[in-house]
Amino acid sequence: MRRTVIIPVVLHTLVAVATLLWLLWCFIPTGNVFNGLITLLLLLLAGGYVVKNCRSEEPASDVTLPVAELPLLDTQGPVVLVCGDMLETLFQGGPLRKTAQGWWLRAGDVSRLTDIVRSIQKQFPRQVGQLSVMYRCLPDYHQDEAVLRSALKTLRQQCKQIKSLTGFTLPVVLSAEFSGPETPWIIVRGDKRIVCPVNDSPQAFIDWQQAGDNILALPAVSQAFSFIRNMLADELEKPDRLTPPVRVFSVAMRLGVINPETQSVWSDWLYSRTCLQFSRESLQPLHTGLFPDAVLPLLVPFTSTVQGGQRTRRLVLLMWLCVLTAMGMSALNNRNLIRHVSANLQRWNAIPMKHYRPKAESLAALKQDVLLLERWQRQGEPLRYSLGYYPGQRLWLALQQAIDTWTPPPAPKPKPVPKIVRLDSMSLFDSGKSALKDGSTKILVNALVGIKARTGWLIVVSGHTDNTGSVQLNQTLSLQRAEAVRNWMRDTGDIPESCFAVQGYGDSRPIVSNDTPDGRAHNRRVEISLVPQADACRLPDAKLAPQDVSDVSTKQMEK
Repeated sequence: MRRTVIIPVVLHTLVAVATLLWLLWCFIPTGNVFNGLITLLLLLLAGGYVVKNCRSEEPASDVTLPVAELPLLDTQGPVVLVCGDMLETLFQGGPLRKTAQGWWLRAGDVSRLTDIVRSIQKQFPRQVGQLSVMYRCLPDYHQDEAVLRSALKTLRQQCKQIKSLTGFTLPVVLSAEFSGPETPWIIVRGDKRIVCPVNDSPQAFIDWQQAGDNILALPAVSQAFSFIRNMLADELEKPDRLTPPVRVFSVAMRLGVINPETQSVWSDWLYSRTCLQFSRESLQPLHTGLFPDAVLPLLVPFTSTVQGGQRTRRLVLLMWLCVLTAMGMSALNNRNLIRHVSANLQRWNAIPMKHYRPKAESLAALKQDVLLLERWQRQGEPLRYSLGYYPGQRLWLALQQAIDTWTPPPAPKPKPVPKIVRLDSMSLFDSGKSALKDGSTKILVNALVGIKARTGWLIVVSGHTDNTGSVQLNQTLSLQRAEAVRNWMRDTGDIPESCFAVQGYGDSRPIVSNDTPDGRAHNRRVEISLVPQADACRLPDAKLAPQDVSDVSTKQMEK
């Protein structure tokens, strides 16, 4: 394949792939894994398409027009492909005829039209938009009506193939020449009939037929029009399941000497309806122009250079489809966003404010949505939402209004802090001893006024020493002193032993440094505190509180 063909194929493929990837990654809400697989598949297909087009060759055709036979590149007029009957007598000087209004190009047999158009499209793709088709019909040279209709059906098939090749329908001009009295070209466009004499200005058909010299030709002209309408145009325009109808752009008709050698379709038609017969000896040579040049100005508004070939038009169509799909996906993404935020708002409104835990979870979801929308407000919304109606501001306001109604739960009641009574060991005990000194009872009574036994509280008695002496002796001494204080409180207050917990820490928990005598004096101590503990300190006459009863029942059920 030529370089001039390879480069457009590669460029068109790259643009198509880029457009599809833009649609896939920016608008279709799928995962990265799926998008990656689709991207890889598109790249493989694009590579295969380029390789296939680079290796493929144009199908062999017996129609290849030399460049010299084609119109010039700078021409702006219509280029009419002429096919049909007796083209040898029409193109006497070559396959191409140039006029001031356009070009007449000999296409030959009607079955070769598609090949001619393909050849022109390959060599001069911009001129495809200037092409038109003229079918020349000479009914005097057809002895079989079926053959004539078959040629018209072939024209319909060729028009269908040309439309598939180029992407648009070429204008079709029907040219019919009949034997009979000589007449100029009569051009029919819609309901208007214009007579175009040679070297004279055109005139309306109604004015032409009123001339005295033309009265004798009127019956034949009328039947010629009837023949075109009931046979030629009818065959081209009648419904068919295989080929679409061909709407004739215009009709060019004239009568003159055709010199038929035998009976023809036209002579049979004319005789069966008017009993007219034209003898060959009485007819005069035809002096009017061979080509209906008056048709060319009618074709000018329908001809223009093509800015791109079929591949370009397909690419433009693909891009438009991707844009429309992107707009639809953007609208769908916005709808899903509205549904997501609406679901969170409905859940928020459905949960009573007193249900603090689920309410807090719903509040967290609303705050996440607000943060996302605020980020999009600062940075711009994602492209997948931008082509549709983006409701970000409206959703943000609704979320903020819902968040503002949040009432935080009341602060939890502070946990009771254990009351600690700190006793100086030297006031209670002699140095190195664990027995209470005489006179320590008063100190204990005054210090333990607030320490009372009650259900659900544990009386913790802990002994502490300084770092003088060995660690083991300090540990033992601190525990014995704590037990002595415990025993006094038990015996004096008649408190069950289950209400107490005794601990000896030795010198492991100093409250000040042991480097000074004063610091060591502070570290020699006995601490008494109340600590809440379930099922602690069961007094003989104490009744269980309702909460305690519930706790006990629950534990029994768990067993």
